[in-house]
Amino acid sequence: MSGEINEISLSTSVFGKEKGDGFRLSDYVDIAAQAGYKYIELSRRQWDCQDRDFDLIEASGIKVWSVHGVLSGDAISPDPELRRKAVDFAYQRALRAARFAPCPLVEHYLDRHSDPELGRYFRESVAMLYEKVSKLGYILCIETAPWKPKLYDRHPDSPEIAEFVRSFGKDDLQMTIDINHSNLHEDLVDVANNCRGLIKNIHVSNNNGTWEDHLPPQTGVIDMKRTFDALRANGYSGPCNLEFRFGEECGIPSLELLRDVRLYMEKLLWNRD
Repeated sequence: MSGEINEISLSTSVFGKEKGDGFRLSDYVDIAAQAGYKYIELSRRQWDCQDRDFDLIEASGIKVWSVHGVLSGDAISPDPELRRKAVDFAYQRALRAARFAPCPLVEHYLDRHSDPELGRYFRESVAMLYEKVSKLGYILCIETAPWKPKLYDRHPDSPEIAEFVRSFGKDDLQMTIDINHSNLHEDLVDVANNCRGLIKNIHVSNNNGTWEDHLPPQTGVIDMKRTFDALRANGYSGPCNLEFRFGEECGIPSLELLRDVRLYMEKLLWNRD
């Protein structure tokens, strides 16, 4: 089994949170289109947008490849009411963007603590969310976790997350490999191998090897060509889905910066000048 990657997608997280600067989500999408991107991922950083933005996105011709969900840490709370509210909040976000389904709906893997009861609560929350969003046509994709030993008791690696996803036995419950997360504690070829048959989405950015820096892909220590060879070999055939940031001091990135990243990935993946 091998896949082919034919397009480039841009997460709207590159634009940061909406800051009341006169720009709307639809304006960000227009900038992405001008920079030559044909697909976007709707970031959790702009989840509180208006239906008018979605109307304009649909009219623009740019396609929504994936939607990033907002399932919060309350999904592992010992309080069942807080868990229910967390799932319902995540569902309402997914419902608002359901016009773009079928597509991946990305949620973080939140079982990062040594208490096994919290892991059980997380599984229950994912099961509840899956039952809701699968009816909307989404493919629920659980994302590989970053290495954050100062914040969490333990690190869930790719074999654990892959086994978690496989245990549901659902074709529309798959995985997102975030290479910026996974290279901090694992070899990315191993990650792709471990997740074989489950890779429905990817997040692509770079880092300096110690923290999830979300650098542009041409900056940092990750060997992008080796990584994409492994992703293809293990069946991934969706877009190269970029989720990088230029930093808060950059403001809204210029067309030139966004085009430079796109052209870098096109040359790397397809030898385009």
